[in-house]
Amino acid sequence: MTRLHPSLPVLLALLLVACDAGPRPPGRDGGGGGGSDGGGGGMDGAMMSIDSSVPPRDAGFYDPFDPDGGCGATAIPTTRVPGSLLLVFDRSGSMSDTPNGDDPTSSNPSKWDLARGAINSVLGSIPDELSMGLMLFPTGEGDECNVALSAGVPHVRVAPLSTSRPQIMSVLAGADASAGVTPIFDALRAGYDYLDTLDTPGQRGIVLVTDGEENCDLEDKTALYAQVMSERTMSNYLTYAVGLTTSNATLSTIAYNGGTPRNDTCIPQCTTDSCLSDGDCPGAGTCTSPIAGFPGFCGCSADSDCPSPLRCMSIPFFGGQCSGTPNCCHYDASAGSFRSDFEAALDEIARSFLDSCVFDLPRGADPSLFDPTQVNVGVTFDGEMRTVLGRSTDSSVDSWNFVSDEHEAIIIQGAICERLLMGSATVEIVLGCPTILI
Repeated sequence: MTRLHPSLPVLLALLLVACDAGPRPPGRDGGGGGGSDGGGGGMDGAMMSIDSSVPPRDAGFYDPFDPDGGCGATAIPTTRVPGSLLLVFDRSGSMSDTPNGDDPTSSNPSKWDLARGAINSVLGSIPDELSMGLMLFPTGEGDECNVALSAGVPHVRVAPLSTSRPQIMSVLAGADASAGVTPIFDALRAGYDYLDTLDTPGQRGIVLVTDGEENCDLEDKTALYAQVMSERTMSNYLTYAVGLTTSNATLSTIAYNGGTPRNDTCIPQCTTDSCLSDGDCPGAGTCTSPIAGFPGFCGCSADSDCPSPLRCMSIPFFGGQCSGTPNCCHYDASAGSFRSDFEAALDEIARSFLDSCVFDLPRGADPSLFDPTQVNVGVTFDGEMRTVLGRSTDSSVDSWNFVSDEHEAIIIQGAICERLLMGSATVEIVLGCPTILI
């Protein structure tokens, strides 16, 4: 099952509670929250607390949505917040080949021309509310392994498509695929640094598009994987990966750690990994490089050296090689349907940022009274009881968190976000009652 789905209308409401609306839960100083009763739906038995210094309590101890608890409520509408995407696009020399590896002709266009056409087509169909920018890599003459953005700014700044759409199309029209190396890792680092400078309240993310493998900083692979996961868990940045006629464990792991696996069964290490030496390969696999001094691939001696469902096959002159159709976590565009595959992937990613799980957080009639330690969130699906979500820094659990330190928006996290995107629900926010923490 894919993890991204077209969304149905979601009914949203904001419940504002005055700070002096009634008595606080017993033993509380207003620094946090407790739990919900059975009316919370789906939270029974969850362990929550009002403050990190207070021992966890059962979710049934405190329901911030209960009008009998001393919190009178007034409903005010709120809306989803469209996200911001940075397209990180490979312009290395291999992109000038056709999807089948041939020299391009007028009737057999290159991957660069096909991908550029797909981007322009998708941009023309996406509403103006989505914010998007573009960074091409490598950024210099093509042989630099470091991606250096001029003044820290990509080729096109992230902005609503009403502004950035013509700029992206113009930059793509004037660029070509003539660079040499493929510094994927440094391109991602530069992209994250740029996202840090944005002040947009919605979800932020990177879409990495490449037809190759990292060939600059292979030694930093483990550190890069850890950073991708940290950007997701600590900054709420999603990282998508699209392989153009290529599938490899690097792209798959980037997508998995970046919170965007295409299905629930995909494997981060979905193919034999690239390597510099035998020590980079699992089991008894050996590192085979077609050109001395360049990254190679891990061979195999038995099926156990290969990620499932691949099997070890004997290849003349190369020894054993894992073979089969991998279950990777990233999007890919096959040679036979290159443009349509890429166009569908990019369209799905872009629309998911229009229908994200990020919601505006109004401050009430008097914003000066807003207290970020007194915010609670509930989600009610049609025909079900309300689920009271606790706040958490762990994006994998059903919870919510602030998108940024400015507290302008919240993000609903975990599997409940996917349900929210798929169906009709009511999202409610209560201000003025101590925050429930997971």
